[in-house]
Amino acid sequence: MITTKVGRLRLAHHHLTGGKKMNLTRTIAASAFLALSGLMAAPVAAQVAPPSPVMSAASQSPGSLYVTYVAAWIEQVQKAFNGLTISQEPGGAAQNIVLVNNGDTDFGISNGPQAYQAVHGFGWTNGETYDKIAALHPAYPALTSVFTLASSDIEMLADLNGRNVGIGLPGGGSDVVSGQLFEHLGITPSQRIAGSWEDTAGMLRDGLVDAVFYLAGHPAGFIQELEIGRELRFIGLEAADMESFLEAYPYYGTGTLKAGVYTGITEDMPTLVQMNFMFGRPDLPDDFVTALLESVYDNVDGLAAVHPDFVNTSFENVANIPVPFHPAAEKFYADRSVKMNVPAAPEAPK
Repeated sequence: MITTKVGRLRLAHHHLTGGKKMNLTRTIAASAFLALSGLMAAPVAAQVAPPSPVMSAASQSPGSLYVTYVAAWIEQVQKAFNGLTISQEPGGAAQNIVLVNNGDTDFGISNGPQAYQAVHGFGWTNGETYDKIAALHPAYPALTSVFTLASSDIEMLADLNGRNVGIGLPGGGSDVVSGQLFEHLGITPSQRIAGSWEDTAGMLRDGLVDAVFYLAGHPAGFIQELEIGRELRFIGLEAADMESFLEAYPYYGTGTLKAGVYTGITEDMPTLVQMNFMFGRPDLPDDFVTALLESVYDNVDGLAAVHPDFVNTSFENVANIPVPFHPAAEKFYADRSVKMNVPAAPEAPK
């Protein structure tokens, strides 16, 4: 066989570059696979267009935990959707319901009792119905705690008969719920005394109130400070009393004060809950709501990094939201076997 110079050069080129061509081919294929994998792994929200590039969420006045939660929530949701900007608007638990119902904002935060009353047109609504809202997911709970000084002879709720009880600011959750619970259980304090929580702590120290009824997030700074100089006794709620109360007031729920949240709580303590939750317009697109829920639940750690109570944005707390869910949210939870517990309209509203 005779090989020409040109032939030898081509043969040599083949031996020298054949492996490189193979490696190059493999590199291109691998790069394409990785790119496709990256696309497939991208958050669903990044592939869903929001209904508008600019949306809004109503919270409350500065200094409220509502403002803190909604700000953290906005940051997480904006990261999930390309090109989405959400403004935070002032409001309040009741006002936010009105804003979303009227289409003035896209999202809002409120609590179960006020939302349930709004949807069914009683209580604070003065007969107006605000049912153009759709629940999305829980935010964090307000848990009931009742406590006194360890030196007190108060050991159960019935011992509050004839006693002075601190209930926080007039018209606040602690004021409202304590009144409902005491009436339901037939407990008649001598006085329910209103005031700031700092003042209430001082009144307990000085013997001006015998016990404190507190419904909000935990741990509470004023209780922690109170425990520095005083030993406290926390009064549990009987299971039968809570069950009976929830039959009469189905827009509350149940939760747990965790052992160690205060020095005086040495084991988990079941209690009543007022659930704070996020809601939105009922006409938000289904694919957008589904993607939003996925992004929120995938980033609860980010919420909890802002405030430890925000870890309660969880499937477990969905059952404590007492108003109808957005259809896409309802399917989202049903597909994951997450319990929903939306009570029927009340026969005799309270």
